[in-house]
Amino acid sequence: MTTTHGGVTEIDYGAMIRALNQVHYAGETSFYSTAPLRRCEERLYHKFGVGTRILDVGCGAGRVTRAISRLGGSIVGVDINEAALAAARAGCPNGTFVHGSMNALPLPADSFDQVWCLRFSFNALATEAERLEALSELWRVCAPGGTVLVETFNWHYAGRFWLVRIANILDLSARAARWHGQGRTGSRPLPARDIIYLANKASAASPGFAHLTTSRELYLLTAACGIRKHATVTSDDGVLSTPSPPLRGRHRRYSMWLVLRKPPE
Repeated sequence: MTTTHGGVTEIDYGAMIRALNQVHYAGETSFYSTAPLRRCEERLYHKFGVGTRILDVGCGAGRVTRAISRLGGSIVGVDINEAALAAARAGCPNGTFVHGSMNALPLPADSFDQVWCLRFSFNALATEAERLEALSELWRVCAPGGTVLVETFNWHYAGRFWLVRIANILDLSARAARWHGQGRTGSRPLPARDIIYLANKASAASPGFAHLTTSRELYLLTAACGIRKHATVTSDDGVLSTPSPPLRGRHRRYSMWLVLRKPPE
């Protein structure tokens, strides 16, 4: 078992984060069980989703699955959080929801034309091993000729007046200083680019976890999965284009999109 995070094994760290996120996402069901589609999601559906089989990975309380079902779309939601799924089923009794982890999807291979992991569900995966497993699973259930879309938080997001970027860098520097000040003993609070953030969707929700990605990291993950040649990291606008234009230089917007296009048989 490999030791990674200041004396905490990667497996232990992943289990700790999963437990934290179970409580966090269960506490946000009051918001996500009623929230509508974002404009970009409406555009995605009308451009690519109509008449296709869609998988909503990390569906939570069913925000996307519910809305697309009501538009007449063919969509299945999958999530690991039982409390969130209970809210999803209550809000969309005729919807199809499956309990399961995105890094071990209980679904057949090649079964969906559009595999969507939206609104940063991918960032809830705490370890590189989990992220690799999840990408492999998203690719596995995507049908030949289909598309996998993964929306992620961007580590280089600057925010207004660069305040978010500055805060992230100061936090990372403070962790390093504290670690060296401890003589490199004990446990680091969090690895680089991992954050604990305060919930802002529901007042009673506990803090959540996110691993902030870079475009380089996303490309490295796809390379490790053997699907790099099918991958493009693009912007909010680029994801609506075919082909999607790759990001150039440091992308400073809030989110990035990993687009994986599976070749036809």
